[in-house]
Amino acid sequence: MMKQIFFKTHFLIGIIVFLGSIAMLSAQSRMDRAVQSPLFQEDEILELTLTMDLEKVTKDIEDREEHQGTLAYKSADGTDVLIDVMFKTRGKTRANPEVCKFPPLQLNFKKKGNYDNLFAGQDKLKLVAHCQYNKGFDDYVAQEYLTYKHYNILTNNSFRVRLLRVTYVDTGGNRNTFTKYGFLIEEDEILAHRRGKVVSKKSVRNQDMCDRDALDLMVTFEYMIGNTDWGVGAKHNMKLIADDSTNRSPIPIPYDFDYAGAIMTTYAQPAEALQITSVRQRVFRGLCRQPGSYEKIFQIFNDKKEDIYALYQNSIHVSDRFKKSTLKYFDQFYSIINDPKKAKRSVLEVCRAKHVHIF
Repeated sequence: MMKQIFFKTHFLIGIIVFLGSIAMLSAQSRMDRAVQSPLFQEDEILELTLTMDLEKVTKDIEDREEHQGTLAYKSADGTDVLIDVMFKTRGKTRANPEVCKFPPLQLNFKKKGNYDNLFAGQDKLKLVAHCQYNKGFDDYVAQEYLTYKHYNILTNNSFRVRLLRVTYVDTGGNRNTFTKYGFLIEEDEILAHRRGKVVSKKSVRNQDMCDRDALDLMVTFEYMIGNTDWGVGAKHNMKLIADDSTNRSPIPIPYDFDYAGAIMTTYAQPAEALQITSVRQRVFRGLCRQPGSYEKIFQIFNDKKEDIYALYQNSIHVSDRFKKSTLKYFDQFYSIINDPKKAKRSVLEVCRAKHVHIF
Protein backbone atom coordinates (compact mmCIF):
# COMPACT_ATOMS: atom_id res chain seq x y z
CA MET A 1 0.00 0.00 0.00
CA MET A 2 2.75 2.41 0.98
CA LYS A 3 4.61 1.61 -2.25
CA GLN A 4 1.49 2.44 -4.29
CA ILE A 5 1.07 5.77 -2.51
CA PHE A 6 4.79 6.53 -3.00
CA PHE A 7 4.57 5.68 -6.71
CA LYS A 8 1.42 7.74 -7.27
CA THR A 9 2.87 10.71 -5.40
CA HIS A 10 6.06 10.71 -7.46
CA PHE A 11 4.06 10.18 -10.63
CA LEU A 12 1.92 13.23 -9.87
CA ILE A 13 4.99 15.31 -9.02
CA GLY A 14 6.52 14.24 -12.31
CA ILE A 15 3.44 15.34 -14.22
CA ILE A 16 3.39 18.71 -12.45
CA VAL A 17 7.09 19.28 -13.22
CA PHE A 18 6.53 18.23 -16.85
CA LEU A 19 3.55 20.57 -17.29
CA GLY A 20 5.49 23.37 -15.64
CA SER A 21 8.35 22.81 -18.06
CA ILE A 22 5.95 22.89 -21.02
CA ALA A 23 4.47 26.16 -19.76
CA MET A 24 7.94 27.69 -19.38
CA LEU A 25 8.94 26.60 -22.89
CA SER A 26 5.68 27.99 -24.27
CA ALA A 27 6.30 31.35 -22.59
CA GLN A 28 9.89 31.31 -23.82
CA SER A 29 8.86 30.62 -27.42
CA ARG A 30 6.18 33.33 -27.21
CA MET A 31 8.75 35.88 -26.12
CA ASP A 32 11.19 34.68 -28.77
CA ARG A 33 8.52 35.19 -31.44
CA ALA A 34 7.86 38.69 -30.12
CA VAL A 35 11.57 39.60 -30.10
CA GLN A 36 12.06 38.26 -33.63
CA SER A 37 8.96 39.91 -35.08
CA PRO A 38 9.61 42.93 -37.34
CA LEU A 39 7.05 44.94 -35.33
CA PHE A 40 9.73 46.80 -33.38
CA GLN A 41 12.62 46.15 -35.73
CA GLU A 42 11.34 48.32 -38.56
CA ASP A 43 11.12 52.11 -38.49
CA GLU A 44 8.63 52.94 -41.21
CA ILE A 45 5.27 54.16 -39.99
CA LEU A 46 2.68 51.42 -39.53
CA GLU A 47 -0.90 52.01 -40.65
CA LEU A 48 -3.44 50.42 -38.31
CA THR A 49 -7.21 50.42 -38.12
CA LEU A 50 -8.63 49.98 -34.63
CA THR A 51 -12.34 49.24 -34.39
CA MET A 52 -14.16 49.49 -31.05
CA ASP A 53 -16.92 51.28 -29.20
CA LEU A 54 -14.87 54.40 -28.54
CA GLU A 55 -17.10 55.86 -25.86
CA LYS A 56 -17.23 52.61 -23.85
CA VAL A 57 -13.45 52.21 -24.02
CA THR A 58 -12.22 55.76 -23.52
CA LYS A 59 -14.69 56.69 -20.80
CA ASP A 60 -14.06 53.55 -18.76
CA ILE A 61 -11.48 55.29 -16.56
CA GLU A 62 -12.43 53.91 -13.15
CA ASP A 63 -13.13 50.20 -13.68
CA ARG A 64 -10.88 49.82 -16.74
CA GLU A 65 -12.57 46.71 -18.00
CA GLU A 66 -11.56 45.13 -21.28
CA HIS A 67 -13.74 45.78 -24.32
CA GLN A 68 -13.87 43.79 -27.54
CA GLY A 69 -12.58 45.18 -30.80
CA THR A 70 -10.35 44.46 -33.76
CA LEU A 71 -7.00 45.54 -35.15
CA ALA A 72 -6.42 45.54 -38.90
CA TYR A 73 -3.40 46.20 -41.10
CA LYS A 74 -1.96 45.23 -44.48
CA SER A 75 0.87 42.71 -44.50
CA ALA A 76 3.98 43.17 -46.63
CA ASP A 77 2.35 41.30 -49.54
CA GLY A 78 -0.76 43.49 -49.38
CA THR A 79 -2.96 40.95 -47.61
CA ASP A 80 -5.49 42.34 -45.14
CA VAL A 81 -4.89 41.01 -41.63
CA LEU A 82 -7.64 41.19 -38.99
CA ILE A 83 -6.94 40.36 -35.33
CA ASP A 84 -9.39 40.22 -32.44
CA VAL A 85 -8.13 42.47 -29.62
CA MET A 86 -9.38 43.52 -26.20
CA PHE A 87 -9.00 47.24 -25.43
CA LYS A 88 -8.89 49.09 -22.13
CA THR A 89 -7.72 52.47 -20.86
CA ARG A 90 -4.43 52.82 -19.00
CA GLY A 91 -2.16 55.55 -17.65
CA LYS A 92 -2.45 58.16 -14.91
CA THR A 93 -2.16 61.81 -15.95
CA ARG A 94 -3.22 61.15 -19.52
CA ALA A 95 -6.17 59.09 -18.30
CA ASN A 96 -7.51 62.16 -16.53
CA PRO A 97 -10.41 63.56 -18.65
CA GLU A 98 -9.38 67.09 -17.65
CA VAL A 99 -6.02 66.49 -19.36
CA CYS A 100 -6.85 64.14 -22.22
CA LYS A 101 -10.09 63.52 -24.07
CA PHE A 102 -8.60 60.33 -25.49
CA PRO A 103 -6.56 58.27 -22.98
CA PRO A 104 -3.70 55.85 -23.66
CA LEU A 105 -4.85 52.29 -24.37
CA GLN A 106 -3.75 48.76 -23.70
CA LEU A 107 -4.16 46.20 -26.48
CA ASN A 108 -4.59 42.67 -25.16
CA PHE A 109 -3.88 39.91 -27.70
CA LYS A 110 -4.73 36.25 -27.38
CA LYS A 111 -1.42 34.52 -26.72
CA LYS A 112 -2.71 31.19 -28.05
CA GLY A 113 -2.68 31.06 -31.82
CA ASN A 114 -1.07 34.48 -32.20
CA TYR A 115 1.67 33.24 -34.50
CA ASP A 116 1.55 34.17 -38.16
CA ASN A 117 1.27 37.94 -38.16
CA LEU A 118 3.19 41.10 -37.29
CA PHE A 119 2.02 40.85 -33.67
CA ALA A 120 3.21 37.27 -33.18
CA GLY A 121 4.04 36.56 -29.55
CA GLN A 122 2.62 39.82 -28.22
CA ASP A 123 0.48 39.78 -25.10
CA LYS A 124 -0.36 43.25 -23.81
CA LEU A 125 0.91 46.27 -25.72
CA LYS A 126 0.75 49.90 -24.61
CA LEU A 127 -0.57 52.39 -27.14
CA VAL A 128 0.30 56.06 -26.64
CA ALA A 129 -2.56 57.97 -28.23
CA HIS A 130 -3.20 61.57 -29.28
CA CYS A 131 -4.73 62.82 -25.97
CA GLN A 132 -6.62 65.72 -27.54
CA TYR A 133 -8.01 66.06 -31.05
CA ASN A 134 -6.18 69.19 -32.23
CA LYS A 135 -3.04 68.93 -34.34
CA GLY A 136 -0.74 70.19 -31.60
CA PHE A 137 -1.41 67.09 -29.53
CA ASP A 138 -0.98 64.88 -32.59
CA ASP A 139 2.47 66.45 -32.93
CA TYR A 140 3.31 65.67 -29.30
CA VAL A 141 2.90 61.95 -30.06
CA ALA A 142 5.50 62.02 -32.84
CA GLN A 143 7.81 64.09 -30.64
CA GLU A 144 7.59 61.66 -27.73
CA TYR A 145 8.15 58.75 -30.11
CA LEU A 146 11.43 60.40 -31.17
CA THR A 147 12.43 60.72 -27.50
CA TYR A 148 12.18 56.93 -27.09
CA LYS A 149 14.26 56.49 -30.28
CA HIS A 150 16.74 59.01 -28.86
CA TYR A 151 17.29 56.78 -25.82
CA ASN A 152 17.55 53.73 -28.10
CA ILE A 153 20.62 55.37 -29.64
CA LEU A 154 22.27 55.66 -26.23
CA THR A 155 21.54 52.15 -24.95
CA ASN A 156 19.86 48.87 -25.87
CA ASN A 157 18.46 48.83 -22.33
CA SER A 158 15.51 50.84 -23.55
CA PHE A 159 11.97 50.33 -24.75
CA ARG A 160 11.56 49.82 -28.48
CA VAL A 161 8.68 51.71 -30.08
CA ARG A 162 6.78 51.75 -33.38
CA LEU A 163 5.18 54.88 -34.81
CA LEU A 164 1.62 54.49 -36.11
CA ARG A 165 -1.02 56.25 -38.12
CA VAL A 166 -4.13 54.92 -36.44
CA THR A 167 -7.55 55.04 -38.06
CA TYR A 168 -10.23 54.72 -35.39
CA VAL A 169 -13.60 53.23 -36.36
CA ASP A 170 -16.33 53.74 -33.76
CA THR A 171 -18.82 50.88 -33.55
CA GLY A 172 -20.85 52.93 -31.09
CA GLY A 173 -21.73 55.40 -33.81
CA ASN A 174 -20.84 58.48 -31.75
CA ARG A 175 -17.81 59.57 -33.78
CA ASN A 176 -16.93 59.68 -37.44
CA THR A 177 -13.87 57.71 -38.49
CA PHE A 178 -10.65 59.68 -37.91
CA THR A 179 -6.88 59.12 -38.15
CA LYS A 180 -4.21 60.18 -35.65
CA TYR A 181 -0.60 59.50 -34.72
CA GLY A 182 0.12 56.92 -32.05
CA PHE A 183 2.93 54.59 -31.08
CA LEU A 184 3.30 51.18 -29.51
CA ILE A 185 5.72 50.43 -26.68
CA GLU A 186 7.51 47.11 -26.29
CA GLU A 187 6.27 44.89 -23.45
CA ASP A 188 8.31 44.93 -20.22
CA GLU A 189 8.85 41.15 -20.30
CA ILE A 190 9.92 41.20 -23.96
CA LEU A 191 12.46 43.96 -23.32
CA ALA A 192 13.87 42.00 -20.38
CA HIS A 193 13.96 38.76 -22.39
CA ARG A 194 15.70 40.54 -25.26
CA ARG A 195 18.38 41.76 -22.85
CA GLY A 196 18.77 38.40 -21.10
CA LYS A 197 17.17 39.74 -17.91
CA VAL A 198 13.94 39.47 -15.96
CA VAL A 199 11.54 42.23 -14.94
CA SER A 200 12.14 43.16 -11.32
CA LYS A 201 8.96 43.08 -9.26
CA LYS A 202 10.70 44.45 -6.20
CA SER A 203 11.12 48.07 -5.19
CA VAL A 204 14.46 49.64 -4.42
CA ARG A 205 15.07 51.91 -1.46
CA ASN A 206 17.04 54.45 -3.49
CA GLN A 207 18.88 55.11 -6.71
CA ASP A 208 22.19 53.83 -5.38
CA MET A 209 20.94 50.23 -5.43
CA CYS A 210 20.81 50.35 -9.24
CA ASP A 211 23.54 49.50 -11.70
CA ARG A 212 25.64 52.66 -11.56
CA ASP A 213 26.54 53.03 -15.22
CA ALA A 214 22.97 52.42 -16.36
CA LEU A 215 21.58 54.79 -13.73
CA ASP A 216 24.05 57.58 -14.52
CA LEU A 217 23.31 57.26 -18.23
CA MET A 218 19.57 57.45 -17.56
CA VAL A 219 19.71 60.47 -15.22
CA THR A 220 21.93 62.31 -17.70
CA PHE A 221 19.50 61.53 -20.50
CA GLU A 222 16.59 62.80 -18.40
CA TYR A 223 18.64 65.94 -17.73
CA MET A 224 19.32 66.35 -21.45
CA ILE A 225 15.63 66.20 -22.41
CA GLY A 226 14.60 68.26 -19.38
CA ASN A 227 12.49 65.56 -17.75
CA THR A 228 12.09 65.41 -13.97
CA ASP A 229 8.92 63.28 -13.92
CA TRP A 230 10.55 60.08 -12.70
CA GLY A 231 11.57 58.39 -9.46
CA VAL A 232 13.58 55.24 -8.84
CA GLY A 233 12.37 54.38 -5.33
CA ALA A 234 8.71 54.39 -6.35
CA LYS A 235 9.51 53.10 -9.84
CA HIS A 236 7.74 56.17 -11.13
CA ASN A 237 7.79 56.19 -14.95
CA MET A 238 10.40 53.47 -15.09
CA LYS A 239 10.82 49.72 -14.99
CA LEU A 240 13.69 47.78 -13.49
CA ILE A 241 15.28 44.72 -15.08
CA ALA A 242 17.81 42.48 -13.36
CA ASP A 243 19.77 39.27 -13.87
CA ASP A 244 17.40 37.33 -11.63
CA SER A 245 14.73 37.69 -8.97
CA THR A 246 17.29 38.69 -6.30
CA ASN A 247 17.14 42.17 -7.85
CA ARG A 248 20.86 42.87 -7.44
CA SER A 249 22.01 46.00 -9.31
CA PRO A 250 18.84 46.40 -11.40
CA ILE A 251 18.93 48.47 -14.57
CA PRO A 252 16.38 51.33 -14.71
CA ILE A 253 14.44 51.67 -17.97
CA PRO A 254 12.64 55.04 -18.33
CA TYR A 255 9.38 55.69 -20.13
CA ASP A 256 6.67 58.40 -20.39
CA PHE A 257 8.42 61.55 -21.58
CA ASP A 258 5.43 63.83 -22.11
CA TYR A 259 6.60 66.06 -19.23
CA ALA A 260 10.01 66.60 -20.85
CA GLY A 261 11.12 70.15 -21.54
CA ALA A 262 12.20 69.06 -25.02
CA ILE A 263 8.54 68.36 -25.85
CA MET A 264 6.86 70.85 -23.49
CA THR A 265 3.26 69.68 -23.65
CA THR A 266 0.73 72.28 -22.55
CA TYR A 267 -0.19 70.30 -19.43
CA ALA A 268 3.37 69.53 -18.23
CA GLN A 269 4.16 71.02 -14.82
CA PRO A 270 7.26 70.40 -12.66
CA ALA A 271 6.89 68.98 -9.16
CA GLU A 272 6.68 71.71 -6.51
CA ALA A 273 9.57 70.13 -4.58
CA LEU A 274 11.92 70.98 -7.44
CA GLN A 275 11.28 74.72 -7.05
CA ILE A 276 11.33 75.48 -10.75
CA THR A 277 8.63 77.23 -12.75
CA SER A 278 8.88 75.44 -16.11
CA VAL A 279 9.71 71.94 -17.34
CA ARG A 280 12.10 73.68 -19.72
CA GLN A 281 14.40 74.36 -16.74
CA ARG A 282 16.85 71.52 -16.35
CA VAL A 283 17.43 69.96 -12.93
CA PHE A 284 20.10 67.31 -12.46
CA ARG A 285 18.74 64.60 -10.16
CA GLY A 286 21.60 62.11 -10.15
CA LEU A 287 23.69 60.98 -7.19
CA CYS A 288 27.19 62.26 -6.54
CA ARG A 289 30.01 60.07 -7.87
CA GLN A 290 33.77 59.84 -7.75
CA PRO A 291 35.61 62.47 -9.85
CA GLY A 292 35.62 61.50 -13.51
CA SER A 293 32.55 59.24 -13.35
CA TYR A 294 30.08 61.59 -15.02
CA GLU A 295 32.72 62.73 -17.50
CA LYS A 296 32.72 59.15 -18.85
CA ILE A 297 28.95 59.34 -19.24
CA PHE A 298 29.25 62.72 -20.97
CA GLN A 299 31.59 61.12 -23.50
CA ILE A 300 28.88 58.62 -24.48
CA PHE A 301 26.58 61.54 -25.28
CA ASN A 302 29.34 63.23 -27.29
CA ASP A 303 30.03 60.02 -29.21
CA LYS A 304 26.34 59.68 -30.06
CA LYS A 305 25.64 63.37 -30.75
CA GLU A 306 25.73 63.09 -34.53
CA ASP A 307 23.29 60.16 -34.53
CA ILE A 308 20.97 61.90 -32.05
CA TYR A 309 20.81 65.10 -34.07
CA ALA A 310 20.32 63.14 -37.30
CA LEU A 311 17.35 61.35 -35.74
CA TYR A 312 15.53 64.63 -35.27
CA GLN A 313 16.77 66.34 -38.44
CA ASN A 314 15.74 63.44 -40.68
CA SER A 315 12.30 62.87 -39.20
CA ILE A 316 9.43 63.63 -41.57
CA HIS A 317 6.86 63.38 -38.77
CA VAL A 318 7.75 66.52 -36.79
CA SER A 319 7.79 70.15 -37.87
CA ASP A 320 10.90 72.14 -38.75
CA ARG A 321 9.99 74.50 -35.93
CA PHE A 322 10.14 71.63 -33.41
CA LYS A 323 13.44 70.39 -34.85
CA LYS A 324 14.99 73.84 -34.55
CA SER A 325 13.82 74.50 -30.98
CA THR A 326 14.69 70.99 -29.77
CA LEU A 327 18.18 70.92 -31.23
CA LYS A 328 18.80 74.39 -29.80
CA TYR A 329 17.70 73.01 -26.42
CA PHE A 330 20.13 70.11 -26.86
CA ASP A 331 22.90 72.55 -27.85
CA GLN A 332 22.53 74.04 -24.38
CA PHE A 333 22.98 70.59 -22.84
CA TYR A 334 26.16 69.96 -24.84
CA SER A 335 27.41 73.41 -23.92
CA ILE A 336 27.08 72.42 -20.26
CA ILE A 337 28.68 68.99 -20.33
CA ASN A 338 31.60 70.14 -22.51
CA ASP A 339 32.49 73.18 -20.43
CA PRO A 340 34.18 72.12 -17.14
CA LYS A 341 32.94 75.22 -15.30
CA LYS A 342 29.35 74.84 -16.48
CA ALA A 343 29.39 71.09 -15.82
CA LYS A 344 30.67 71.68 -12.31
CA ARG A 345 28.06 74.34 -11.58
CA SER A 346 25.05 72.60 -13.19
CA VAL A 347 25.80 68.91 -12.61
CA LEU A 348 28.76 67.98 -10.45
CA GLU A 349 28.04 70.41 -7.61
CA VAL A 350 24.27 69.91 -7.56
CA CYS A 351 24.32 66.11 -7.51
CA ARG A 352 22.71 64.53 -4.50
CA ALA A 353 24.96 63.21 -1.74
CA LYS A 354 22.10 60.98 -0.65
CA HIS A 355 18.77 59.89 -2.06
CA VAL A 356 15.84 62.23 -1.54
CA HIS A 357 12.36 61.09 -2.53
CA ILE A 358 10.47 63.45 -4.79
CA PHE A 359 7.87 61.01 -6.10
